Amino acid sequence: MRLEYKYLVEYTKLNALRKELMPFVELDSEYNDASEYTVRSIYFDSSKLKYYHEKINGVQIRKKLRIRGYNQPEDESIVFLEIKRKNENYINKNRSPLKFYNLGELIKTKDLDSYILTNNGFANSMDDAEKFLHHIYKRTLRPIVLITYEREAFFSKFDKRLRLTFDKNLRYMLFPSMEELYCDDELHHSMPKHFIFEVKFSKGFPIWLSSILSRYNLTRMSLSKYTICLERAKSLNPTKRKSLIGVADSFAPFHTYYEDDDQ
Repeated sequence: MRLEYKYLVEYTKLNALRKELMPFVELDSEYNDASEYTVRSIYFDSSKLKYYHEKINGVQIRKKLRIRGYNQPEDESIVFLEIKRKNENYINKNRSPLKFYNLGELIKTKDLDSYILTNNGFANSMDDAEKFLHHIYKRTLRPIVLITYEREAFFSKFDKRLRLTFDKNLRYMLFPSMEELYCDDELHHSMPKHFIFEVKFSKGFPIWLSSILSRYNLTRMSLSKYTICLERAKSLNPTKRKSLIGVADSFAPFHTYYEDDDQ
């Protein structure tokens, strides 16, 4: 478990804020040797948007289910089944890797042994994948939205457990197929003037970071990319609001993926 704090920042402050942080941090190049990489996630929810409503209603203990990939697609692209659990400000993840081209077959067949990778540093990948599929089938969850953004990620030079990220250019597409995880053409921008600054840590919050946040008048907020994108979709087009309310009618192509276990 670790703490996660989020801040909404204007793009006009990006360069100055980055410059202030650089003496204390170093680049996290886990997914790219460049200064940033692309994060792509398909979020799942029920036909009544259970997880969305839990967030806006302030439920303290909740979860999100998503499929996550990075950068551009390649022949051997790895994606992850993720359950992100949150208890107030504390977060924890269940994560299982597999190859992108096997994703559809895994969801349809539930054949973990054939598709889940077990030699990629994820000791509990089989158990975590089983939990993911359990929730998908038990609650008949469906792919609600694809969310994509560019991330600059840093570690503290003094504590590798302190991770800071700038999540920029937040974009979305409603009701994606799983094959559209790497889609770029039909995305809509959700926050053209702001980005999200995230701080993840497991020990004390450093004084140097508190000082920087104070100088930029940044206040911790309860921010959810999933909620932001769904709200943006509803505000842009009234027909999107109707689609979200009647979300179950939008998934005819996916029904074969989500047959009831008892049938």
